[in-house]
Amino acid sequence: MTCLPFQFTPEQVEFQREVAAYFRDEARPEWYSLDPESEAYRALGREMDRKLIEKGWYNLHWPKEYGGDGDPFRYGILREMSGYFRVPTQGGHGRYIVGPAIMAVGTEEQKKRYLPKLAKGELVMSLGFTEPNAGSDLAALQTKAELDGDHYVVNGSKLYITYGTYANAMFLAARTDLSAPRYKNMSLFLLDMTLPGITSSPLECLNGHVVTEVHFDNVRIPKDCLIGELNRGFYHMALALNYERAGVDRPALYMAHLEDLAEYCRQNGLWERPRVRQLIGALAAQLQAWRMVGWRVVYLQSQGRMPTWEASMSQFYRKEVNPPFGRAILEILGPRALIERGDPESVLYGRSEWYLREGFDNHGQGGRFVTRNVIARRGLDLPK
Repeated sequence: MTCLPFQFTPEQVEFQREVAAYFRDEARPEWYSLDPESEAYRALGREMDRKLIEKGWYNLHWPKEYGGDGDPFRYGILREMSGYFRVPTQGGHGRYIVGPAIMAVGTEEQKKRYLPKLAKGELVMSLGFTEPNAGSDLAALQTKAELDGDHYVVNGSKLYITYGTYANAMFLAARTDLSAPRYKNMSLFLLDMTLPGITSSPLECLNGHVVTEVHFDNVRIPKDCLIGELNRGFYHMALALNYERAGVDRPALYMAHLEDLAEYCRQNGLWERPRVRQLIGALAAQLQAWRMVGWRVVYLQSQGRMPTWEASMSQFYRKEVNPPFGRAILEILGPRALIERGDPESVLYGRSEWYLREGFDNHGQGGRFVTRNVIARRGLDLPK
């Protein structure tokens, strides 16, 4: 894990070694062999989240007044090592997206109410953004939240909700002004998923991820669950998602598997084939470029700047790398790449099959062309 556009301080290098040693000691075969969608794997995630909370690392990136240390670099190191060692987690939306959003736009009462629960992993968050007719274009969402006394009454549906099968809270985007123009008609809420009128059903995607479809039928949520300004939800949502998109854990996750694949090839005579070395070398270069983009986002955050199009570049690399990564694995391993986890004939715990399925995951937060347009407009100042 070398070749950064800056140099870590000696203290940061020591922290990187400490984190790597800790995860190396904690690692167990089940981290790699269990299906990430299984309850057994989620139990491992809850266990590791608890251990990180006890060490003070769970919300390391938060400001000191909220229990972190406010150092984006230490947070980036921890997250990169989490990806590299494939550390299971119950879900990161609360600490990576919702918590920072509440710090930025929430009231003091909401900070006192929600942040301690998020820091202890007591609130497992899902993001209620996408809908059947509002995916890349979130401004088209139709779920409504209408004020009725001291409550908002929510009606509508959400689709493709990650962690929706077990999350106990949702960061919800809903229309609060039906007559206002796009981008100025929605608001954000943090709601309890056990409220009457909420129903959900699991959906298994082509890539194997299990998401949910969530329906709201006259769900009454207290007025003080509104996060941020009324009808400013689209801008608050964009701000919240920028906290997630540095994603230095993702290229590290892929690099770890690529290193395992290269070692497998060396041990089984495949490394002698020039085409194999070419494929692995090309992927390593792509992953290093992706990593550099992610660390640039971390650097900008350390300077007090809010990355926008730079964060979208990190998302773009994920969408560009996914398909060729899967194709290369299939070309190198052949049919054995299709054998799933748990099968004694599988290669590398069957994880290769997961990366093949990940090749279909290019739609999150807009497809590749949507992401290109964001970069072009915000980063290059090009017209629509």
